[in-house]
Amino acid sequence: MTSPLQRLQQLQPGHIQSIPATDHLDATVHQWSQAEIDALTLALGARRPLLVRGEPGTGKTQLARAAARQLGWTLHAVTIHPRIEAADLLYRFDAVKRLADAQAREPNLQETEYWEPGPLWKAYGWNEASQYGSCRNQPTPAGHVVLLDEIDKADSDVPNSLLDVLGQRAFEIAALNLRFGAPGQQQPLVLITTNEERELPAAFIRRCIVLNLAPDPGLGYGQWLVQRGRAHFAAVAERPERLSDPVIRLAAQRLLADREHAQAAALPAPGLAEFIDLLSALQQLAPDDAETQTAWLKRLSAYAYVKHRQEDGGNAQTRPFEDDLTDL
Repeated sequence: MTSPLQRLQQLQPGHIQSIPATDHLDATVHQWSQAEIDALTLALGARRPLLVRGEPGTGKTQLARAAARQLGWTLHAVTIHPRIEAADLLYRFDAVKRLADAQAREPNLQETEYWEPGPLWKAYGWNEASQYGSCRNQPTPAGHVVLLDEIDKADSDVPNSLLDVLGQRAFEIAALNLRFGAPGQQQPLVLITTNEERELPAAFIRRCIVLNLAPDPGLGYGQWLVQRGRAHFAAVAERPERLSDPVIRLAAQRLLADREHAQAAALPAPGLAEFIDLLSALQQLAPDDAETQTAWLKRLSAYAYVKHRQEDGGNAQTRPFEDDLTDL
């Protein structure tokens, strides 16, 4: 049987992996880089979480989906928000429902109905989690990938509270007299992303393997965009071409110009996410018609790429499409 580490080592940089749709996410593709393969290999081998840093739209979240797909493991993903607490990542207890049922003197109260395992409980203690909440009667996964997305949006208490869990790779729920993460048990792969909106505690970072996700240094940003656009829309294996190369290049040229203007003005700059959104729309609007796709590209690109508030009565979204384009 191929081990999880061997499955990661089978990957080659540049490989384009199809990722199927889920109940909440569309199907997509991921193009692997050597840095991603190496960082995941180290994180899995060292049994440490992988902290993925990078600007929005560089594929941090998608990396977790691709890793789960390659490993054949189940992905447990949660998007962090400012009100989240560390305990929410372990479990939720519905005290209100429990009290209401007790007051109504419901017969045969089962404590398992009021506990909902969080992503870390599922990953570190599936055998116990499978007796509670929505995990009951679910098949046992081959393994677990946990995604804690945008940890920088949480209060600093959250990463600090996770230090022991991530450091010891185990935790307990005292109220249930349960402890998870026994030695020798298949450890999950934990990915944590940050957009750098808030500095993370140094002790937390030290417990992580760190991947700074950025465009290939051997490529310019524009060429990197073209490469990613081809991965999604060019002809690959049995998949027919969905967008022609000139359309992909032109969309990348326009983004590069708008990005440079935004950065010069110290404004949020468009990136890969906006680029893929625009290309997806072009493919939907004019399938197999490069001329019409180009016309739509010139008409719509500003609404995908220029998102900052307008100043001094001007409107950057009315900029001529051809202005400041650089050959790629």
